[in-house]
Amino acid sequence: MTGSVKATFRRSRQALWRLLFDHKQAGTLDLERPVKILFDQKENLIGDMIVNTVAFRALKQAHPRWSVQVLAGPVNREVIRSNPHVDKIHEFTGWWPAIRALRRERFDILYFHKNRLALRDFLLLRYAGARVNVGRNKSRLRLFDYSIDAATKTEVDRFAAFLELLGVADVDRRYDFPLTGAELSRGAAWIAGLSGTPVIAFNRYGHRRGKLFSRTRAMQLIREIAHRYEQAAIVLLCSPATKSETLSMQNELGLPNVHTAAATRTIRDSAAIIYHADLVVTPDTSIVHIACAFDKPQICVYRDRGEWSLWRPMSERAIVLFPRPPSRHVDDLDLAEYTQALESARSWLPPRRG
Repeated sequence: MTGSVKATFRRSRQALWRLLFDHKQAGTLDLERPVKILFDQKENLIGDMIVNTVAFRALKQAHPRWSVQVLAGPVNREVIRSNPHVDKIHEFTGWWPAIRALRRERFDILYFHKNRLALRDFLLLRYAGARVNVGRNKSRLRLFDYSIDAATKTEVDRFAAFLELLGVADVDRRYDFPLTGAELSRGAAWIAGLSGTPVIAFNRYGHRRGKLFSRTRAMQLIREIAHRYEQAAIVLLCSPATKSETLSMQNELGLPNVHTAAATRTIRDSAAIIYHADLVVTPDTSIVHIACAFDKPQICVYRDRGEWSLWRPMSERAIVLFPRPPSRHVDDLDLAEYTQALESARSWLPPRRG
């Protein structure tokens, strides 16, 4: 199917869904009493959820009696499982179970963050029963009672505009990723079993095409770290789905100071390792945001400046690299720039032991 045919088909579907579902009894904001608010984060986008933590904290600090609830995918719910600013998590297992659960809550506000609506979005917004739906750039849709249409620079700016609508100003833009004491202890124990300083966490994987290093490129970049930091312990981050491939890559590298975080079960296990690491290298913004939450130095590779403008690292200790134009694939970063970034990061790292 060609691009033009796909675009026509997509527009036709949107028109049909709008005809069927784009209608709602109008509601108005009432902020004079405690409010129950739902954040729609049903997609398993870990980075998006981490950015949401700015809003959760700001709302609970400004309005302690408000109820902050989240509709979360089974993967990204792990980000907020121990977040003290979230009162309830609804795990998304399908649009009909979600609608039944959400209607019982009788939400005052449903905040929808996505730009484009899929069918399940129309269904949830239409039938979840929130008194007020708020979205971004949705003034042409009757499903939304309020639309935030102001131009914004970053994803955090968009949340700040939403919070301003609710009377919350001067937002602290730091991210939260609370880990339990047991999780931190397990991460520390595993790191303590490695020999070497600094500890450098290397992430190869990203959730979109063009956002992950190929095996060949990843090994080249890891070898460059090992060459520049001969005393370092290099930790390869992975998920259960990428564990086998990562172990295979480690074996092929044959470097004694390269280790795979093979016991990782969820993103929280990776976060515990990042918490105890000294430097993070990644092409994926979810890992960028976790590193920012823990104020970790990092070298991050973005596909282009458009992606960076929305999802840039909220940190003063981040070196950002881009592919050589016109490529939009992280594999095509300039190796000389990467090498310089590794050297520049030295000033942020602890001194060698011994």
